[in-house]
Amino acid sequence: MKQYRINQLTMNDTRLLPEVIGNRTITNGGVYVFKPGEMAHPELHVHAVDELFIFVQGRGTLPIDGVIYPVETGDVILVEAGEDHHTTSSDDEPLVSVWYLFDR
Repeated sequence: MKQYRINQLTMNDTRLLPEVIGNRTITNGGVYVFKPGEMAHPELHVHAVDELFIFVQGRGTLPIDGVIYPVETGDVILVEAGEDHHTTSSDDEPLVSVWYLFDR
C-alpha cells in the first residue's frame, strides 16, 4: 500500500500521476458512491494487479491486509497486487472514490 495526497502529485504529457503509475495502462475502472456506513467486499478481496483509489468526497477507512487506514477527500491510495482490501464509508456521509486497475 502506498498513500499520497492529490495536491502532492504531478502529471506529464500522457499520464496523470506518473510517479504512482509509471507507464502502466489502465485496463478497467469506475466511480463508486458508498452509502454512509457501507463496506465494499466484506469477503476476501484481492486482485492480481495494482488498484488505485482517488477519494473525491467524504471520509472512511480502507483496511488493507488487516491494517485500517483512514481515508478522506484528496487521498490517493495504491493497493498493490495481492493485498486484501475493503473500503468503508463513515457513518455520517457518503464516500466517493474513483478506482482504476492496471495491466501488470
